Parts: sequence; C-alpha cells; structure tokens
Amino acid sequence: MPSRPLSADRSAVVKLQTRLDNEAIDIAQGRTEMPAAVPRLVQLVPPARIDLVDEVLVRVGRRDLNLTLDWPPVHLVHQLAYRVKRVHLGEVRMRGPNGVVVDVIRYRDKMQQDRRVYRLQQHGVFVGEYKTPDELGKVVDLAELVEDEPEG
Repeated sequence: MPSRPLSADRSAVVKLQTRLDNEAIDIAQGRTEMPAAVPRLVQLVPPARIDLVDEVLVRVGRRDLNLTLDWPPVHLVHQLAYRVKRVHLGEVRMRGPNGVVVDVIRYRDKMQQDRRVYRLQQHGVFVGEYKTPDELGKVVDLAELVEDEPEG
C-alpha cells in the first residue's frame, strides 16, 4: 500500500528539523554564522506558526545525547531553534541591505480574518505583506537577510 504524502505542516516540521542539524554543523565548522543561518531557517515555516517551531523544539529536546555523540552540537541546534521561534514570535527582525527590514507578524484585520504574514519595510516605509517566503523572495533577495542583532 503506497504511503500518503506529508501534509504541509508535517513537511515544514521535517524540513526545519533537518535544516537545524545542517546549519548547526555549518556553524560549528565555520562555514556560516548564526545571524545568517536564522533567516534561512525561518523561511521553512509559514509566518507566525509557533506551534510548528514548538513541535521541532520538543523533538530536538528528546534526543538521546549518548546516541548522537553531540554531533551536530546540540547546544547550537537548541540555540538556532530558539532564535527561529523568536523571529516567528515577532521579537526579532530580519534585516537586509539597503534598509530592508522583514518582520513576521500575526494580526486580525478589519474583516476579523487572522493574518500571518511577512511584513516588508524599506527605510521605514511600508512596502507590502507576503504570505509565503516565495512571495517575499520575488521582492527581496532572501539569501541576503540576516537576523537583527539585539542592542545591548
């Protein structure tokens, strides 16, 4: 009997969990830095879907450290997952060149519809809202986005 394809939510969880490991390895080996890795991971989950990030955090937290021999470095995996969650909560922004700022936001519009979007601003001016990373990628080079370092 053939297996069914993964749902969109399950696919996002699997992709994020896999990429967390890959990015942690790249950071440990010096091929990338944390602020650049976070936006790549954020794009794997639909905007403001904290429930999916929490599911990945639970899965990562259940790992038996004796079996994995701490590779990829579990502290980096946890730190990356936590930072992805902070972006989806709207606590941290992603910045790009030329004054580009991307926020992940969730709000209820005047028609009482729950909206979860990437909000793009350039030099403090609203540019647009995008429901998917693909839509956002048509306007901004997603590879150039980095996590905004908190002040202080």
